[in-house]
Amino acid sequence: MKDLAVFGGPQAFTQSTPHYIWPRITSSVKEAVNKQLESGVISLYDRSDIFERFEDAFIAYHDHQQPFAVVQNSGTTALWSMFVGAGLGIGDEVIVPSYSFYGTYSPLMWTGATPVFCDSKADGNIDPQQIEMLISSRTKAVVVTHMWGIPCDMTRIASLCQKHGILLFEDCSHAHGASIAEKKLGTFGDAAAWSLQGQKIITGGEGGIMLTRHPEIFYRALLLGQYNKRCKQQIPKDYHLADLSLTGFGLKLRAHPLAIAMAHEQFAHLDEWIQQKSLYANSFSESLREYPFISVPKFVGQPAWYAYVFQYDEEKAGVSLDKFEKALRAEGLVEIDRPGSTRPNHDLPLFAQAERVFPHLYREEQSKLPNAFPKAERFYSQAIKLPVWAFPDEQSIVDGYIRGLCKVAEVVKNDPAAFQVMS
Repeated sequence: MKDLAVFGGPQAFTQSTPHYIWPRITSSVKEAVNKQLESGVISLYDRSDIFERFEDAFIAYHDHQQPFAVVQNSGTTALWSMFVGAGLGIGDEVIVPSYSFYGTYSPLMWTGATPVFCDSKADGNIDPQQIEMLISSRTKAVVVTHMWGIPCDMTRIASLCQKHGILLFEDCSHAHGASIAEKKLGTFGDAAAWSLQGQKIITGGEGGIMLTRHPEIFYRALLLGQYNKRCKQQIPKDYHLADLSLTGFGLKLRAHPLAIAMAHEQFAHLDEWIQQKSLYANSFSESLREYPFISVPKFVGQPAWYAYVFQYDEEKAGVSLDKFEKALRAEGLVEIDRPGSTRPNHDLPLFAQAERVFPHLYREEQSKLPNAFPKAERFYSQAIKLPVWAFPDEQSIVDGYIRGLCKVAEVVKNDPAAFQVMS
């Protein structure tokens, strides 16, 4: 106990901070952005140049199973384009995970459709059994988020949606490159969206991309924010909304070519990053699974490892999570995090009091949502998050974090009473 840094002992890890920097701005990234700048193409009105190259690469990487792609200015916009593309509206119900980042379905509120919140499995991902219980005659779609890059039970969920004739949308913002039995996430449903925001595995600083197999979803997604040249280029003249191609639906939601140039360069490294991330994630699991109060991530398939999130059980440990976290930070593990904005979202005012924000779309009684999601609440309350590093030259950092984690966990395991003196 006396060796813990929180009690005055030496730190397990003393490397200068920050310990995790993402994205890594390599010479290749700089070259890609500079090349785009030097080309003079810093605004694109149609599907050409870097937009075309990135979209084509993204479609090919996902085995051409979702042949229509559109880059957007954010992952949130990409998700919104799916919902608008599907024609969701007032009276429709969409089953969504309670535990998620709220951006997965906050754009849904602009359509007037009602989110129906679903509890999690023990891994934090949406529970297929609960999904089936929530399906009603008004259910039009299910939205899943592959939380922290761990694949949802997509075989079962896709089968459920097919059985009931409802749409399946995937939020893959944490899951670039993840797969189940070599089938890429983002290809199980009717459409999928990825964020390209700063901390995502593939990033342009800001940006997003949507893939779909349905021309109708694609054309409406284009009209949502790609008006004029791109709409005229890709929407057939006999499509029933083709006369809106000039104006679209009145918005401009295009990506920036410099952001997509950066994302395109990174995309070439995705598989090697996932391979390295998997090695580090496995090291974390091997080191932590011996502690009975820690549950390491369980998964089927190949995760993307956007982050490594383990569960800490206070009752089994006999030491509060607050004290455990404080002790870890004292050891120099400054990148330890307890996610706040990624949480059960059913009680957030945007959803629980939607009529305040969108009185023209929602009535008060629509916002009276159920509030019992025990597995989602438990996962959230016990979650501790670590970065998953992506480069071989970061091995010493990973080793330092494992050393600090095990140092504190050993004391929790063998002498939990020692923490009683902590405030």
